[in-house]
This record gives sequence, C-alpha cells and structure tokens, in this order.
Amino acid sequence: MTLTKVYSTINYETKDSRAIITLNRTNKVNSINAVMAQEVLAALTEAEKDPSVSVVILKGEGGNFSAGVDLKDVFDLSSPIGEEPSETWRKHLNEMVDVSMKMWSLDKTVIAVVEGYVLGGAADWVLSADLVIATEDAQFGEPEVRFGSAPPTLMMPWVVGIRKTKELLLTGDIIDAQSALEHGIYNKVVSKDELESTVDKLANKIINMPQSVLRITKKCINKTYEMQNIREAIDYNLEASLAVFFLAAEKEVANI
Repeated sequence: MTLTKVYSTINYETKDSRAIITLNRTNKVNSINAVMAQEVLAALTEAEKDPSVSVVILKGEGGNFSAGVDLKDVFDLSSPIGEEPSETWRKHLNEMVDVSMKMWSLDKTVIAVVEGYVLGGAADWVLSADLVIATEDAQFGEPEVRFGSAPPTLMMPWVVGIRKTKELLLTGDIIDAQSALEHGIYNKVVSKDELESTVDKLANKIINMPQSVLRITKKCINKTYEMQNIREAIDYNLEASLAVFFLAAEKEVANI
C-alpha cells in the first residue's frame, strides 16, 4: 500500500516498507523555517506509528538537502504579547532539537540522503540520523559562528570527535563529501547516478533484518552515548545557544 501526503514544506510518502520524508522548499534551498521543523517532526511521528514502515528516509528536493535554518524566518520572529523574546527564541531552538532527538530515539532506522548543501541546523539533522548516504557534490558545515550563533543540537562531537568538531565549529568551515566521509559524517559517498540504487540497496538490507532486533540494537547503541550524558550535553548546548544569540544581539545594539 502506498500513501502520499503533501504538507506545506515537505512531502511524505510510504511504499515498500519505507517512509520517505522530502524537504521541499526548493526556492529557498530547502531552508528550515518553523513550519518545516514542525512538519518533519509530525512526519517522523507518523512513520513511527505506522506498522508497515521499517525504514525512514529523509532527503531534500531539487538537488540539495538543506541550506539550514531560514535566517529571514528566524530574525523575523516576534514574541507574543507577554512573552519574553528569549522564550520565543527558545521555542525555535527546541523545535530544531526536537527533530534531531526524534530521529535519535525513533524505534526505526533513519537514513539521511544528502545532496548539495547540508548546512547549519540541517547538518544537525543529518548527524542525528542512523545512516547517511551522500553524493560527491555534498557540502557539509555548520557556519553559524559567522553569524553570531551556534548549532541548535550539538551532535557533532559525538559523531566526529573533538579535534575536527573544534575546527569546524570554531571556523565555520564547509567541507566536501570526501572529507565528511573520512571523519565519519557519512557512511558512503556515491555519484548522483548511483544514489538511488545505493539507498535502495541499504534500505532493503534494513527491511530484511528482524525489526525487533534492530530496535533493541539501536537502543543499546544509543544508551552507550546516553550513559555519557549526550542528552544532558544537548540540553546544555540549547541554553548556551540561547545565550550566544542574545549576546550577539546586545553587541549589535551597543554598536548602533
């Protein structure tokens, strides 16, 4: 049975034991606004509840995964009457982190399929996936430091390690697919012509495994990191990201 559901910023389709979530704001390089974050979370929840789904595939439409958070959307955020601006910003960060942690804890395998740009908050989502297949043109980075901000979900140290994480997050550098592969961000890099068949082959492997065993194995692997306080570290980073943003805002006001 095939189900197709069109949200306003993503497409959702289920077929052959797969749930396929496609980021679809191609006129904005699939940049993430509040609606997209909410819709991706809803789609992940829908896939988790669907007994016909064994694998979730997250990808982008139009040759790019995502250029990251929509900066215009973020800087246009306005606080409801009676709400502190910091709480409005906290909600935005929480929406981004909620998607990352939903992928982390989902009881089904999540495969991220990366083409073109995968930057900022979108890079966090890719780092939170279980497996990642990328094309040779993929450009990965978290350049938030250049804009006085920080990653919403500090997942990179847990995936990449301390040295490369510091290099990328302290410089805002963007790296090519081969470098990302070498540092464990991607599982495999292939040509665009090979992408569909490679993802399909990997999905079939997962689908043909005993799903109960996969769920337990994923939980056990995750628990190893949770015993090292990954969740507490991510919570701390959210508070730090909030402080960084308002520190930058105060500096701008002081310079006016």
